Amino acid sequence: MKTVLDLPSGHLRPATVDDLDAVLNLLHDPDVRRYLCDDALLPRETVAAMLAESERLDRSGMGLWSIEDFSGGFVGIAGLQPVSEALAGVPEMAGEVEPIIALHPTFWGQGLARQTLCALASYARSNLHLSQLFAAVDEPNQRSHRLMQTCGFGPIQTTDGPAHKLIIYRLQLGERGSS
Repeated sequence: MKTVLDLPSGHLRPATVDDLDAVLNLLHDPDVRRYLCDDALLPRETVAAMLAESERLDRSGMGLWSIEDFSGGFVGIAGLQPVSEALAGVPEMAGEVEPIIALHPTFWGQGLARQTLCALASYARSNLHLSQLFAAVDEPNQRSHRLMQTCGFGPIQTTDGPAHKLIIYRLQLGERGSS
């Protein structure tokens, strides 16, 4: 089961279907959906299915968390999930886990994405006993490239994506309990 993860400027709490409207609004923001959703407006039913899948993944300790600031206000979502079907064909990523993060643009540039990704990596190492995480970043998404590099992910290859070339990153989590 997922737990609440504390951050220096808020916390991550397991997402539920009650977060549907907040997540839908976030994913409909043009700046957020540009890369995360390949600029598609996801229908309400698709987002509801994502949250239902997250609750199913909760049993394995994965799924989505809602990112909240100290006032309890929703500022985004984050998650650990099996790599998407589109990337499962990349041999290094088959059967692996990838993080996702989406913040409302008003919270960009404040270090919250870095705090969130570091918390997810620590949780993946300590709670899920993973030795590595993979991430795929759209080539033009410079903010996400900086985030990956700041958090210790290294690029390992490039592959075709639905809208852009994707840079595949890997983070070696090391031995459990090491930094």
